[in-house]
Amino acid sequence: MTTKNYQRTPCAFTLIELLIVVAIIAVLAGIAVPNFLEASVRAKIARAYSDLRSAALAIEAYRLDQNAYPTMLEPGFTGGVAPLQGADLKWWYLPNSLSTPVAYLSTADLHCPFGGNWDKAALFPHNIWRRYGYENIPELIEKAQTFPLLQRRYPPEAEEWSGAWRLQCVGPDRLWNPSVRYDPTNGTVSGGDIIRSQKFPTSNATDRDPWA
Repeated sequence: MTTKNYQRTPCAFTLIELLIVVAIIAVLAGIAVPNFLEASVRAKIARAYSDLRSAALAIEAYRLDQNAYPTMLEPGFTGGVAPLQGADLKWWYLPNSLSTPVAYLSTADLHCPFGGNWDKAALFPHNIWRRYGYENIPELIEKAQTFPLLQRRYPPEAEEWSGAWRLQCVGPDRLWNPSVRYDPTNGTVSGGDIIRSQKFPTSNATDRDPWA
């Protein structure tokens, strides 16, 4: 009885098949990656709005207890923008008084999900520039009488625009521009800051940038 020897033909992908697979993976990646990145941006925006709402509630609770809004002032503060030296304006960002000695917030060290005001990183200590921005409008109106840099944005009627306080976070463009409100209808990654004020959940167009 004779036994037949069968030779197995080696299996392998052809170059064409490999190129087709690579092309399919590239197409799928081209679809998936932008969607993932956009979803990530939307999640950060939602977090910023949520954090600003929590901060707003904390500020109003502080006002009820202390009969004043958290101050921006720290006597003797030597950092900050050069034209404002001597103004004692340290807390352009959420102040520690919101979390100690009474915890209106579990921590004032809430970081803006888009990185914070990195352009001022060298001017403010302990990474407070990473926090959400905070403005005590009446204090800034009073300081504007002495410091010309503030006069453009904080004239006497500034409190009519925003109320007694204002909060902000850099938007997806990661540039600090508190005179422009972020609007997702212009695209998920568009210019402007995420803003909340006492009078409006979002800013109005009459707010102006003091650094311009």
